[in-house]
Amino acid sequence: METRIAFVGSGVMAEVMIRGLLTHELASPDRIWASGPQPERAEQLSREYGVRGTTDNLEAVAESDLIVLAIKPGTLGKVLRQIRETVRPEQVVMSIVAGARTGAIGQALGRPAIVRCVPNLPCRIGRGLTVWTATPEVPEAARETVRGLLRTMGREVFFADEAQVDRATAAYGTGPTLLAQLVKGLEDAAVYLGEPRGLAREMLLEAVLGTAGMMLDTGLSPTELTEQIASPGGTTSRALHALNQGRFPAVLTEAVKAAYGRTLEIGDQLDEELRGEGS
Repeated sequence: METRIAFVGSGVMAEVMIRGLLTHELASPDRIWASGPQPERAEQLSREYGVRGTTDNLEAVAESDLIVLAIKPGTLGKVLRQIRETVRPEQVVMSIVAGARTGAIGQALGRPAIVRCVPNLPCRIGRGLTVWTATPEVPEAARETVRGLLRTMGREVFFADEAQVDRATAAYGTGPTLLAQLVKGLEDAAVYLGEPRGLAREMLLEAVLGTAGMMLDTGLSPTELTEQIASPGGTTSRALHALNQGRFPAVLTEAVKAAYGRTLEIGDQLDEELRGEGS
């Protein structure tokens, strides 16, 4: 029987996943619920995708096999309190709530079958990366459903150890932003040299795409690729010297460490907030 899926939260990421499910024909519209606080949003999703839009979280949860929590961290405790008595033992709860750990959600709901997913921004165009984990109580059939859903947004990588999800959140979740800042810095430098900004951005983005594609296709490491380009005394070698003088690698490491630290902080805050939900 086709899995019934309820999205608790009807924002951008919920819509991305709904569109992916329908585009890849993994679920029919009448098996998908989208619940959120705004009636107009429920009507919009129903009209555009044919799904069951509602403002009643309990209605959506009661009708589903897989419950997707697609809400902000600040509303998680309230929503879990609301749906706790409606969630059935055989249902699986999948969270994309930033920082929320499986143990805290499971304790708050009194249910052990929890999946935690961290999608990055390019998931919105189907070219993203989602890292995820699941508690041992999540059955293989449900895991396959989750894999199928996540693959509609790009690549998915499973980690048995949830601590790796926290580390991946810092490295790959923030990666698109750090890359965007790198492109911005190079764009500003090109403009400083006299290039039109529009042309500079277009050429730099092509360079990013081409470099990523080459590394994926050939298996070259960053060091190997650099060695193929940089000749002693050449322009690339001079640029690399300037980057190292400016502590470029160290600054990137510090940025990722800062993101990792904040990920742990958010997780700890949610753990403390949700600890009382399961009592």
